[in-house]
Amino acid sequence: MQLLSRAVCAAAICLSAASAQAFEPLIETTGFTLGTNASSPIPGIALLGQTATSATFSLYGITEGFPLSVDSSYQQYASDYLFWQNEYDIGVKAGYKITGITVTGSFHGALVPAEWTMPGVAGNELGFGFGTYHTEHPLESNWATTKNLDGRKDFALTLGKTALEGEFTLSFNGRNEVTAESVWYLDEWTNEQYWLGSSASAGLGELTMTVYIAAVPEPQTWAMLLGGLALAGAMARRRRQAS
Repeated sequence: MQLLSRAVCAAAICLSAASAQAFEPLIETTGFTLGTNASSPIPGIALLGQTATSATFSLYGITEGFPLSVDSSYQQYASDYLFWQNEYDIGVKAGYKITGITVTGSFHGALVPAEWTMPGVAGNELGFGFGTYHTEHPLESNWATTKNLDGRKDFALTLGKTALEGEFTLSFNGRNEVTAESVWYLDEWTNEQYWLGSSASAGLGELTMTVYIAAVPEPQTWAMLLGGLALAGAMARRRRQAS
């Protein structure tokens, strides 16, 4: 199932890349501009804070678009499924590079199987990840998954060390499936029979992204550094010769 999800994600990324439009700035930071290509409604995002080496965002729009819930009361079976993708465009400013991206968050779920002489069934399955494209070498984070979650599970995703410059697209992909199966119930007081329902829900919480940046030395800075190293080497050789 995980391989299938990744294949669907890859297909969606290719389709989105084909329909990409012009970059539209949304949030300015020290080292880069975050924007949208306007090909689809952009999920809500807010800058929480930044330093000289990082910028942290709340991905609240992604969180709001992810939850599902079902209830199988008065029917035998109920299910719902969501494949989800949203993206942001990134334009790295001159003199900077992005050295890494991490995303932290949590899955949450609730399972309430029907209880009678035979138990009902309640289940959920979630997956979430992100990656970059429109770059020479597309990158993909690790993939967070969970199944039959009744409670909360935290996760952390990362691209690891990178050196991204210019413009690229950051794509978030996820899947959410919830299922509920009832049991046939006999009310001994009224002699009424019906499906006694189960319920299941699942979603995302507290989704936060941190983008790490570093200044790229200008050519004259490299020239000064190399010149200084050469001068230091020459002085060291003279001292050895003098001794």
